[in-house]
Amino acid sequence: MTETAERKLQKGEYLISDPALLDNMRTSQAVKAPGLPTIFAPRYTPITVQLLQRLERRGIFTVFAETIQEKTVVTTVAQMEKMFSVIENIVAKALVGMDDISQTVQNQLQLHTLEQMMRDNLADIESLFASDPTEKLLALTQHHGGTARHSIVASFHLMAIGRELGWSDDKIVRGAVAVFNHDVGKTKIKLETLDWPGKLDAAQWKEMQSHPLQGGRMLYRPGQKPDLSMLTALLHHEWYASVKGKGYGGLTTFAEFLKEAINEDIPKIVSELDQNDLDIILASSLVDMVSALEESRAYKRQLDSFKVLIIMNSDALMGHFHPQHYTAWHRIYMRQNTDLLPKGKRFALPREKERRQFLPNKPKKVPSMELLTYKELERLGFMPVLRNVGMDTERIRRRGGLLLKVINQIKLDKNLDFDTSPEAIKKAGIKLLKDEVVTEQEFIELDAWREWLTWDELERSELLPKLQFNRLDLPTIRSEGGIAVEKLFKRKILTSTKKLEQAGIKTLKEWVVKLPGSENRLTPEDLKKLGITDVQLQKAGCLERVKKVKSGVPQAWLLAKGIAIKGADLSKNGIDPVRKVFYDIQVVETINNTRAKFILLKEGDDLKELNEANDRNELEPIQDLLLNKVGEIVLDFSDLLALPDLSGITMGEHWHRS
Repeated sequence: MTETAERKLQKGEYLISDPALLDNMRTSQAVKAPGLPTIFAPRYTPITVQLLQRLERRGIFTVFAETIQEKTVVTTVAQMEKMFSVIENIVAKALVGMDDISQTVQNQLQLHTLEQMMRDNLADIESLFASDPTEKLLALTQHHGGTARHSIVASFHLMAIGRELGWSDDKIVRGAVAVFNHDVGKTKIKLETLDWPGKLDAAQWKEMQSHPLQGGRMLYRPGQKPDLSMLTALLHHEWYASVKGKGYGGLTTFAEFLKEAINEDIPKIVSELDQNDLDIILASSLVDMVSALEESRAYKRQLDSFKVLIIMNSDALMGHFHPQHYTAWHRIYMRQNTDLLPKGKRFALPREKERRQFLPNKPKKVPSMELLTYKELERLGFMPVLRNVGMDTERIRRRGGLLLKVINQIKLDKNLDFDTSPEAIKKAGIKLLKDEVVTEQEFIELDAWREWLTWDELERSELLPKLQFNRLDLPTIRSEGGIAVEKLFKRKILTSTKKLEQAGIKTLKEWVVKLPGSENRLTPEDLKKLGITDVQLQKAGCLERVKKVKSGVPQAWLLAKGIAIKGADLSKNGIDPVRKVFYDIQVVETINNTRAKFILLKEGDDLKELNEANDRNELEPIQDLLLNKVGEIVLDFSDLLALPDLSGITMGEHWHRS
């Protein structure tokens, strides 16, 4: 009789031979081998036959498990609805101001009520949050459509991180309440600024950056030491590391002002904080950011977990977050999101995967003009300044530079300080007056893999006769160096994997994908300026697509349809047709959580419609390239999704900790 059989099982503990484990259950504790620290299955791992067999081989015969069921969700919805009622009252008080002492007292009572609710229901809420996809939590929060949503989601993130790090319940609850208050200062920001649909201008951004100060002042009680909630409001936008141009709040931007306004030395106060309070304040920047990324706002759509992870990793690598906190959050997020690349998933091609390349076109004669090329702008030191004010530097390269009068207008509009005088330009050894322009052609390169058979491999595998029988163009295949395996499948030419392996042939090969970074494209407004009527477009069979694609249709496609447009007519109407191309990628086949087979699409294109247009030979040039020349490719995102190496990230001096 085994030791396990002799002793009585604890509550929630099951023998791995128990068939109930395979009835929609998951581990409720991390599974470790007896006497070893190694974790073989993290908490909340779904239980499968394969998992149980693996544990048995490791000498593990019992697990702690729980049922995955919607009952937990229903219970938590009811708990959250009660919390939201309390939260709405707190927010309502904040919206009308905090000057009335009776309101302040009432607000404190409401906060204590919320704190007690969190404490009473901490296990259920944290269990739901840490074990199920974030989308489920966000769906729950739809029960409340007001200001509190972001704050409560951030609080739940903090609860999960606290549990992952082994914080005490008291520390978790204090942190959750402090984080709930972190954005109260936004009640003092104008609604038109909060709900602005695009990029904020300098004045709007300055106003938005004041919300930590506003929140800190709202939560400050004269005569009392600044508490955790006030400090969290003041400091949740400070970065962990010292990174030039990043972070703002009570330690940096507003430190001197707070000394004068309320006679509080925030850096000194922070230097004397105990580790528990400091942990909460440092974690607030992480939970604030991930909550903001996951929600829809006036200026952006809700991001999916794949994009959230890429952005968070990028910021973590720069030093935005405490490395230990981020490592815990990353662990939770990877557990929550076990299917990052499901079949059919579509998203924008991450720029982190792109390499932008520029090749010069032939010089083009122009009337003499005062112009600075991209390289000359770099030599003069203007490019960093222009980037900082949002100039599209790639467009400058595509157009061959910037006219001096345009640069001077930007200086005036943006209140910039750099010397554009002819003397300064001449001193740099630059000839200002140009009678020719060298535009640059932009390309995007991607490192990928594709399933491909070379001409030599087709010969060795004796597939050439099959290709010839199916009337494939052998001279073209030879000139292109081979053929994509997917094309063989489409022609029902089956390849034996075993036979290929015996011949030493691997179909998956490294490949650099080269895509156009820009194209000549005309919008419906452009065509109207050029005097091209709907009747002409209808006659050429273009009207439907022109009306549908507001970002414009390629000039080459219009030409193929019989609508020719002269460069002189474009110049005369002030139309620059060179526009950036944006790409999406769609999962064709999932390989694992970070790697999949994709098809590349132009932004806005539908794969089904493309296949139908392909059958009619009506694809635009780039569409034809993507569908028929590039085809299916394999991309790996482990470099963007895995936990980055944060060993070099150190706390910045602005935290004043020895």
